[in-house]
Amino acid sequence: MKLHNILLAGLSAAALASCSDYLDVDAPSKLDPDYVYTDKKEMNRALNGVYAAMLSNDTYGQNFVEKLMFNTDVEFVTNATHSATSNSYRRYDCDPDGSEIKKAWDALYTGVERANMLDAGIRNSEIFNEEDSELMQMLGETKVLRAIFYHDLVWYFGDIPFSLQPSYEAASPVYDVVDRTEVLNTLIEDLKAIAPHMTLTTESGFSGGSERIGKEMAWAMIARLAMTAGGYSLRPDGETIGKMMRPENYTVNGKTYNYKDFYKTAADYCDSVITKSNHTLAGVAYHEVFVKECNHVVTTGEDPIFEIPFGKESTGNIGYVQGPKMDNSAGTTVHPWGKASSSAQLNALYRFMFDEDDVRRDFVNQLFSYDGQGVATLNNGRTNYNGKWSKLWNTTGLGAATEGSTGINFPYMRYADVLLMSAEALNEINNGPTQEAIDRFEEVRKRAFQETNPSKISRYECYGSKEDFLKAILDERKFEFAGENMRWRDLVRNNMLNEVVYWTFFRYYNAAEGNGDFADAVGLYDFNDENAWPSKLMYSLYYYNDVKNDPSFYGDTNSGSYYLSARQFPQRSSNINVVRILNPYSQPTTADANTRMTIDGKATAPSRADYMSWLVDERIPREELLYGLRGYIYCDYDNGGFYIKNKNGEYEGCPVPTSNPDMSALPPVRYILPYPRVIITRSQGKYKNYYRYR
Repeated sequence: MKLHNILLAGLSAAALASCSDYLDVDAPSKLDPDYVYTDKKEMNRALNGVYAAMLSNDTYGQNFVEKLMFNTDVEFVTNATHSATSNSYRRYDCDPDGSEIKKAWDALYTGVERANMLDAGIRNSEIFNEEDSELMQMLGETKVLRAIFYHDLVWYFGDIPFSLQPSYEAASPVYDVVDRTEVLNTLIEDLKAIAPHMTLTTESGFSGGSERIGKEMAWAMIARLAMTAGGYSLRPDGETIGKMMRPENYTVNGKTYNYKDFYKTAADYCDSVITKSNHTLAGVAYHEVFVKECNHVVTTGEDPIFEIPFGKESTGNIGYVQGPKMDNSAGTTVHPWGKASSSAQLNALYRFMFDEDDVRRDFVNQLFSYDGQGVATLNNGRTNYNGKWSKLWNTTGLGAATEGSTGINFPYMRYADVLLMSAEALNEINNGPTQEAIDRFEEVRKRAFQETNPSKISRYECYGSKEDFLKAILDERKFEFAGENMRWRDLVRNNMLNEVVYWTFFRYYNAAEGNGDFADAVGLYDFNDENAWPSKLMYSLYYYNDVKNDPSFYGDTNSGSYYLSARQFPQRSSNINVVRILNPYSQPTTADANTRMTIDGKATAPSRADYMSWLVDERIPREELLYGLRGYIYCDYDNGGFYIKNKNGEYEGCPVPTSNPDMSALPPVRYILPYPRVIITRSQGKYKNYYRYR
């Protein structure tokens, strides 16, 4: 039985139905401290309990790809609220009372505790033997899972309470707060020690494929931890919102760390994955990676290195919070896919940043939704739907009455990520791109351009300097990992979050104004062309609502055939229609307006919608565009200006875009979340919040 089908949502360690060995899980956090494992069967049940800690909707099942995936130039959710709130996390605006903060904290530390107890339980077992490959593999999986939990705690909370011992062995139930660099280095060394004893997923006898953690995932996780450790992060700096720093001759508890050492570790362990495992991007199109996940197909040796193994009809809302929005009526839909909230959305201007030949563009950016009657209609909103995962891609449908609990896996680690981490690390430690770094960068681009325009696989203009190549890598990550909770982390690691959030705000503002005062500056920043946005941002969309999802259907009586490519709509079911947009990426032409599509034997004109009509009246953009990034930058028409949060946490006048901007003057973004207030209270003075949280 696949792991995918056996880990259940809300897994209670106290008691589980024991219809199979895998369902009879004893989570280690519920075992008596004096309990000793006597056989591998018990250990495996407990290991399932550690995996199950990943399946909460408070973390990977929903919140980490919806509420706690911060707004950037890739992922974006609008917000029309002018005042500060306790839970507007996506716009960098919250306080210690935000409910999702406490939920995420609890869920992650539940996983840590289960892993700590199983780690101790295996090592203290009477049957423990370092020569036993099966035991060491289970121990390795436990340690990697623990590293995953702690890694996210570091990203969201900075310096954190940290221990590798179970709580019953601790001198105090309130763990000491440990510097994030020390936390990450400890986890790296822990995984370095266990990785040699683990098994590759492609080796004979390994079962579970990408749903289980193999040796290559341990290597990849070491690399990810090292990239995080070597990168910038927001550090406490007195009573300010913090200072962006990376470990450069940085000493903690007598040990000195240097960021290039971490990048060297990342490069070495990425190399192990690339040269010693059999993972490849070849042979499987980009969209097929995610279509397979939507059809509960588990792979080995392909792009996914480790997928979080949600259970069908029991855990995970992947594909429910993404994909085109689908409404139901009276609890059901007229089609077999059911309801989708589609609340994890993309920046509406993201799709214009892609190269026109990039196969990822049309698959990821979806501009239509379905009403309760199943009618496909244009999404003329201020964000786009993320088509990477969609219930629509499931070939049979998940059920007309279904909503969440899709059981669609989430790719926590992909081979494409390892290739690009390798390129970034090599570029950093060699002060510029090596041929090996370029080859790995191009391996990712090959999948995006091989079938459309192979001449674009190489970006020769970016290979001349460290800075240009880093920008190219970050661009590639921007297009590759939409919706995977990567973009804000990539920007933080390279001390670019403030710059990108600033330009994201003014890019939206410019679109709302219909290319106004800042069009030249935004165009120069984005494309080195001051006329770029006026040529891209269309004033009208021409489209056909609710037409068949069948390439042979489209007949254009004027300028040839229109068709839907596989990369746009890989699910070709005739049971559901789609929207055909004639000019989704450019200003309309006369041909678009004059197109006639043959529908039911009749030449039919397209509908027309004003796309960039984002103004309340002729001069004021809608509040969703003014306040979508309010925790850092916003526009207040009542007081007449733009405001940005300075290093002291107070708003001040914001510099407006120019053709020669000085990004070094921008204050940092407060992306670190506060410790939950209740946790601080229970610590009896041991914990406190920095970053000007009150």
